[in-house]
Amino acid sequence: MTRFKEKARIDRALESGVPRELLWAAGYCEMRLSILATQQHEKHWRELLARVKAKLEAVTGPTEE
Repeated sequence: MTRFKEKARIDRALESGVPRELLWAAGYCEMRLSILATQQHEKHWRELLARVKAKLEAVTGPTEE
């Protein structure tokens, strides 16, 4: 799967609010953050991860961490 398809999957997860897809999206964003080649993309992935986590919390309720 290319990054374009993965980004589209993240966008669909945000639109649909399916918890399983949102969990996948959060995991993917965290993986991308862990393997950043340059720091210039960090802001993008952190913002996207925050959006995914906010949507997941809205759908499933607050989680304890």
